[in-house]
Amino acid sequence: MAADPVAVDPARRRPDDDGRLLRWGLLGAARITQSALAPAMRKAGHDLAVVGSRSVTRARAFAANNGVRRACGSYEEVVTADDVDAVYVALPNDAHEQWTIAALQAGKHVLCEKPLSTDSASAGRMASAATANPRVLMEAVMTRFHPRTVALLELVHRGELGSLRLLHATFASPMRHPDDYRYHPQHGGGALLDVGIYGVAMARWLVGEEPDGVHAVTRRWATGVDGTTSALLSFPGGAVASIDASFDTAQQQVLQLVGTEGTLRIPSPFGAGPDVDAVILRGDDVVGSWRGDHYERMVSAFAEAIATGSTPPLPVSDAVATATVLDAIREAAG
Repeated sequence: MAADPVAVDPARRRPDDDGRLLRWGLLGAARITQSALAPAMRKAGHDLAVVGSRSVTRARAFAANNGVRRACGSYEEVVTADDVDAVYVALPNDAHEQWTIAALQAGKHVLCEKPLSTDSASAGRMASAATANPRVLMEAVMTRFHPRTVALLELVHRGELGSLRLLHATFASPMRHPDDYRYHPQHGGGALLDVGIYGVAMARWLVGEEPDGVHAVTRRWATGVDGTTSALLSFPGGAVASIDASFDTAQQQVLQLVGTEGTLRIPSPFGAGPDVDAVILRGDDVVGSWRGDHYERMVSAFAEAIATGSTPPLPVSDAVATATVLDAIREAAG
């Protein structure tokens, strides 16, 4: 069923007076845009101004089904549109840098799908472009915006586990679409960049430090991308994190924390939907339970940063730091 478009006067600079509601340009008619980001933008009251795809037919179908005012067969048309305040980039990883920088240089704020780019050098160039223009650039790691994640970070950082010593994170998701860009190294494919980023970012956030030691192994597919990568990260304060990312197994998400004074287990740590009671467990006891649409909360936090001129909850420097660790894992895995 086609979604109802948001009723907005397109001639206005923004749909509201304080700038917290944005007019969005969508780059790419990706599955994640249709299933999560476009609904979150509509739910938050934003205007979906235009979607661009290499296939104008696909763009028109996406627009009709997702409440987007118009469609075009050009990314350039999206990033230069006068009725667009912010651009969401949902293209293959190797296209993130080109079109993010193009949007920033055209005066648009950018929410870029994770990973920010294929490596830290590219991510750094994107960050520099955001500073030079200047516009807000944020990596779309939705997990950071779930209320359970917020609660977990507060709990760990105030010492409820004592000193964090061990962290184990697994994100495994079978890849069943052979035509997907994730099969191809030239497009920035592979499990580490696609699902390993969640565990790496979560480890950095929870430990509150950058790793000073990295070991890793990988299993590669015939195409050259990693089907499975496992990494061991050591941190200056004494914590050790093991991170598993895989396209080779059944669906699995794990996050376990062990401190000097206690342990925690977090079911479905990276993908709890808005209708799920997302819990934190200490043994068999429920520490707390939270519900929230992390995509809507991410979009709203991004818009708030633009409206107030403040640093977003996930500054672009965080994305560059995560990319640096991912680079180190790839190097360690050979």
